[in-house]
Amino acid sequence: MAKTAPEALLSVRDLTVEFATDAGIITAVDAVSFDLQAGEILALVGESGCGKSATALALLRLIADPPGRIANGEIHFRDRELLSADDATVRDIRGNRIAMIFQEPMTSLNPVYTIGRQLGEPLQLHKNLRGDSLLAKCLALLESVNIPEPRRRLQSYPHQFSGGMRQRMMIAMSMSCDPDIVIADEPTTALDVTIQAQLLELLQAQVANHRAALLLITHNLGVVARYADRVNVMYAGRIVESASADEIYRTPRHPYTIGLLRSVPRLDQPISEKLLPIEGQPPNPLDLPSGCAFHPRCPLAIDKCRAEVPALTRHANGHAVACWVDVRD
Repeated sequence: MAKTAPEALLSVRDLTVEFATDAGIITAVDAVSFDLQAGEILALVGESGCGKSATALALLRLIADPPGRIANGEIHFRDRELLSADDATVRDIRGNRIAMIFQEPMTSLNPVYTIGRQLGEPLQLHKNLRGDSLLAKCLALLESVNIPEPRRRLQSYPHQFSGGMRQRMMIAMSMSCDPDIVIADEPTTALDVTIQAQLLELLQAQVANHRAALLLITHNLGVVARYADRVNVMYAGRIVESASADEIYRTPRHPYTIGLLRSVPRLDQPISEKLLPIEGQPPNPLDLPSGCAFHPRCPLAIDKCRAEVPALTRHANGHAVACWVDVRD
């Protein structure tokens, strides 16, 4: 008997996010669909402005309205549909069953509250911890992310932490309630390479220890190669390719993905070999090209690419691609 695929922990269908501007409506996320399985690391990859962060914020219903709104779609988490759920249900899930690590912790940490107060808040709200139990849990969380002198650091304020320590604190906060899913939005931006590697190793270990799934949002393909199980590549608000990380690196099938990979240095690449940037710029979201949004930058574009939007079509090994051209030909 054939095995059935496991039910997804998180299932997103036709998610569309729009923002109203003085110049018109921007569709930041355009009919995006994907699944996240329990225990896996799924990377969402693409250039700045492609819709990665808007997708992440929509999952927790954090799109500011106005100017933004979730125009369409469904988000199923276990047995709940989050877009139609009442506010109390979403608040109970947010920070508890689904946690998020934001790109810049100084914008998500309150500068006038101590680290201890902010770390303890979700534990008070969702786990009803108080007093010595709360203190012990906060100390254990800081120790788990290798912050020295945790008892003293609980009395510190965010500005007294380095950038790397603030992100460690955010990792600790995200894990405080033993979530099922962690969303990490460019968690190592503006940190030096050594600190980035340490934080990503720590995040991977924490997710594994808590048996959580991780949605990792990044533009760093080196990070994807090392940590991700599966990859969704986004361009102009749409997913244009989806496959296992091994498939993406071994046999990319969308010209945009190929361009991304060719623009990144590799250890097995001769020093004399030049990197190949993707020509042109991402499209203006207020004036997207007809057909495939990538066609003005694509060296393989044909007439059909300019006229019709390709659907994300699944091929062998679960490899899905939205392209009219078979790059293997």
